[in-house]
This record gives sequence, C-alpha cells and structure tokens, in this order.
Amino acid sequence: MPFIEHALGRTHYTVRGHRSKRPAIVWLHGGPGGVHNPKSRLFDLAEGRQVYSYTQMGSGKSGDLPAHRRTIATFVKELRALTRAWDLEQFHLMGGSWGATLALEYYLKYPTRQIKSLVLQSPMLSAHDWQRDANRLIKQLSKDDQKVIRYCHEIDATDSAIYQAVMRRYYRKHVLRDDEKLDAMLHRKNPRGGAIYQHMWGPSEFVATGTLKDHDRTGDFAAVKVPTLIVCGEHDEATPVTGRRYAKAFPQGHFEMIRGASHAIWEEKPERLSKKITEFLNAVERTASSD
Repeated sequence: MPFIEHALGRTHYTVRGHRSKRPAIVWLHGGPGGVHNPKSRLFDLAEGRQVYSYTQMGSGKSGDLPAHRRTIATFVKELRALTRAWDLEQFHLMGGSWGATLALEYYLKYPTRQIKSLVLQSPMLSAHDWQRDANRLIKQLSKDDQKVIRYCHEIDATDSAIYQAVMRRYYRKHVLRDDEKLDAMLHRKNPRGGAIYQHMWGPSEFVATGTLKDHDRTGDFAAVKVPTLIVCGEHDEATPVTGRRYAKAFPQGHFEMIRGASHAIWEEKPERLSKKITEFLNAVERTASSD
C-alpha cells in the first residue's frame, strides 16, 4: 500500500500504468474530506501513461489534519509535495467537484510548464454559482421537500431524519443516480473526512456554510494558459449551463456534457467520461507535438 511521507504528514496514493513520454495524469477526488478509490474506472486512462490519485490528508488512510490546517493552502502544499515526490516532468491535472476547485487553485499557485492541461469535472469554482444552481434544482423538488430544507436550515436541524431523507432524494437526482451506489456512499464510514466537509463546506451539497462559502475563482479564468476541459453530467448539481459558461471564459476552454449522468460520473457513465477525456488529451498532445 503506497504512502508518501512529507512535511505535512502522510498521504495514501495509488498509481497505475507505466511511465512513458506521454504526460502522466494526476486526479484529485471530491469532498472536501473525500477519499480516492483505488478501483475507480479513472485508471482506465492509464493507457500508455501513468495515472495517479490519492486521498487528501485528514481522510481515509492518509494522515490526520488538525482543524487549523483545513484550508485550501494546505491541500495545495500537499499536492506540491506529491508531484515532487513522484518526480513528474509533465502531467495533466484533473479533479472532480472539490477536486476541480483544488486543481485550479494549484495551477494558479504554480502555473508551471509541467501542467499540460486541466480537466475540471463537475467543478465547484464559485460557491455563489453553486448555491444559485442548487436553489434552482431544489425548486424542482416537491413543495413539502422544499419546506423541510428551508425549515431545517432555519433551526439548524440538518442532522434530522426528515432532512436526511430529503437530502437523499436530491442526491438521487443530481449526485448519484444509482440507489445501491448512493446508499454505499452515504453510509461510508469516514468521520475524519466528514468533519473536514462540515468545516469547509457545510451540512449537505446544496448549502455552503463553511470556509468555502465565499469561494470564487471566476475572475481568474483568464490567467489559465493551458487547454481546459469542463465536463458536467446532464443532471449534474454542477449544472451544464454553468459549466458551458465557465468553458467560454477560459482562454482555451472546452465543454462536454455526459448524457444520463449526474455528479458522480465515474460511477455512472465511466466509459463515456473516459472517452471524452481521452479525446481531449489526444488533441492536446497532438498540438503540443506539432509545435
């Protein structure tokens, strides 16, 4: 079981594929407070290249993360330590949901020539946009469910059974459209990661009350000088409407929508997602080789 020891602690990671002239892929999981899946279909991308993914500190099998270090800066430093330890000459940086947030933050901090492209799947790049999309999607729920959400937020009862039931119905539409996989996700034991999620985001996907509640990088898209792919699911809580707008704002932005998928696209439509990412990477690498 691979681990890397660094100045911040210890990080659990997985690598598949063989080192080659083709840039590696570094994939960042969602959350904050999530874990990477060593059996994820994202490793299907390890064709003629290496694919790295890891569990960010404070979750899963990685080391502890004190409360005062639950910051974007900490996770950027951790990723910097990992890319150095892996000795990556060049790589494509990718992430889903919060992982996309972190990928963009890392690029803006280290706009190095090592990074050949960004793939931002179902990205959270503005908490305001995320909340606006969530509010619109909540209005598609029943009137009773809308009342439960509103009332539980007002009285701070988001841990109540009735709120959790409504939350699951929302997740079934916009997070993971598979009952068995959704139940497994919701019942996964990860108390340390849950504390990070509460601290940085909030009680559920559709309300931001934590330290990320004012996060907004939409004014920095113009600083990204590499090809950038935005991918959203057709039913994604990170809505295709917002994803298309983001793609148009990046200097080399591209957009793809995965039909039949919501937020957890690797769980729902892995073949379609892998195909779109592979096509994008091939185009990026063809262009680079012809320069």
